[in-house]
Amino acid sequence: MKKTLMALALSMAVSASCFAAGASGRFATEERTADALVDALTGSTGYEQVSKNFSKGLKEKLNADAFAKVKEEIRKQVGAIKNVNFVVLNKQYDLQKGYNGVDELVYFGTVSKEKFARIFVSFAEEGGKPMVTGFQVTPIEPAKQQAQEKK
Repeated sequence: MKKTLMALALSMAVSASCFAAGASGRFATEERTADALVDALTGSTGYEQVSKNFSKGLKEKLNADAFAKVKEEIRKQVGAIKNVNFVVLNKQYDLQKGYNGVDELVYFGTVSKEKFARIFVSFAEEGGKPMVTGFQVTPIEPAKQQAQEKK
């Protein structure tokens, strides 16, 4: 009886991990791609490396010159972002239609002691592969009351 229960539990564990393999593989691909984009936005990685994973629509809107301008605007408006960490994966879900294939990865980075940045990277499947469809960098400053409480 114990052997049967152990065999049943083991087979359930193996089958459960197989069902999650597809989702984890897509997430791993998206995370590597988003990490490269974040590195390109905050560091010295070039447009050619990161644009390989852009959707057709994003490539049409964002060429190398426009990408350089976006990086410069981020530096001017937000500042130099460092210590960027992945925070959450959002899967877009429609109650009527179900999962629509759009994922959004959210990162937070430090700009200064009391200023932070939130980075969104959006993905959709194109040609069987998750491609970057858009990104956004938003400055975040804690509310003044919270900052005073910390002092």
